[in-house]
Amino acid sequence: MFRLITDKSFLKNLLFAVFVLILLFIAWLKWLDIYTNHDELIKVPNFNGIHITHLDSLLRSHSLRYEIIDSVFDNLKKRGVVVNQDPLPETFVKRNRNIYLTINSLKVRKVNLPDVFDLTLRQAVSTLQNNGLKVGKLEYQADIATNKVLSFKVNGIKIDVGQELYYGTTIDLVVGQGISSEKVTIPNLIGLSRVEANIILKSTSLNIGMEYFYNDISDSNMAVIYSQYPESGENKEISIGSLIDLYFESPQKDPL
Repeated sequence: MFRLITDKSFLKNLLFAVFVLILLFIAWLKWLDIYTNHDELIKVPNFNGIHITHLDSLLRSHSLRYEIIDSVFDNLKKRGVVVNQDPLPETFVKRNRNIYLTINSLKVRKVNLPDVFDLTLRQAVSTLQNNGLKVGKLEYQADIATNKVLSFKVNGIKIDVGQELYYGTTIDLVVGQGISSEKVTIPNLIGLSRVEANIILKSTSLNIGMEYFYNDISDSNMAVIYSQYPESGENKEISIGSLIDLYFESPQKDPL
């Protein structure tokens, strides 16, 4: 055995076999890298706002796949567009990775008008908003009950409790004015969005009057109020049902 181990021919063949094994192992690792696309990563694009009809060609061009896992209803966005994705944009994934998408529902959602008759104005506003409906103008009518909801309208037409409406429909409320000329404190709306201001005004028995926007505002829903008329202040009051004019500007961006 010792003579065999020390034989030069045997040692030469053994070293050659080890060398071949190492080469085969390196070749196997290289093949494995190619087969699994090792270190070949793709930056995930931003699919937000892309309609589902364009997804097939777009993801194919990036060597990615997609799966729609959920749908939501957002009245401010177009039907059938992507509103959320996983993985997030600008992350790196391997080729043929599945991108999981949430889209805005293609169908217009419908809701039934909740029973807000005889509720206080504050309760009615909260109930309507919780059911996906918007509160429009407040129309005050002589009635012994102050701020009690007497009826409801859409585009000037009276509607009934339980009536089917599109999600996001604006409901105008007819509210009792009471037997006296009641007044409310003018709220401070500076820094609020239109939606936030509308909630506060309706809850305090007031209406949005004229609205003024700077020319550089592209989305009125993102604008914020920088001025109002009449102005708010200590002991400043106004009759219920009155109008508050609002002035909007683009939201301030945080400095870099």
